[in-house]
Amino acid sequence: MGGIKDEIVMVRIALLLLLLAGSGFALVGCGGGGGGGGGEETTAERTSGGETTSARTVGGETTAARGEVTTAQFASANLTLTPSGDSGVSGNANITDTPGGVEVALDVQGLLTQPGTEHVAHIHEGGTCADERAGNGAPVLYPLDPLVAKEDGTASSATSLDGVALRQLTSGAPKYVNVHAEPTGEAGVVPPGIACADIPMGG
Repeated sequence: MGGIKDEIVMVRIALLLLLLAGSGFALVGCGGGGGGGGGEETTAERTSGGETTSARTVGGETTAARGEVTTAQFASANLTLTPSGDSGVSGNANITDTPGGVEVALDVQGLLTQPGTEHVAHIHEGGTCADERAGNGAPVLYPLDPLVAKEDGTASSATSLDGVALRQLTSGAPKYVNVHAEPTGEAGVVPPGIACADIPMGG
């Protein structure tokens, strides 16, 4: 009986050694040789739904990190509003692509009107600021939310234009952003411009 038990024990030990040897070969096969060493690092990027996800593989483990949206997907144009005539009003117009259209954000300073006064603003098509200042203003393409004067002579507004892309505004006929003076009180009369910025053409 003792001999049979010894033989069984020996067989088990031999099987265990074979299993351990097989595991060692498998580990060497995965980690070494060919094109993928254990210390190699690879990076892959995937873009989905406007968001870029980068995957980094180090030593067989993969980690993913969310990246920022590229400017090609959500473009923007930063324009400088310069005074028209001797208004002294200047500022900025920022046009930024959004998932559903564009946002036009206006900020001006140098207003001399009473606090609470509304100044209408538009995007015009078919002319430039030079044309506007020469009395040949172009038709309104998109009305923008009015700017309301504050006590310090500043004002701002943000308008969402649905279904419009920045590439549309920077192609075709020339366009410009125009901020107008305070209302005259006459029906149908649009007051003159006080600050203007040409939208750059060519995409």
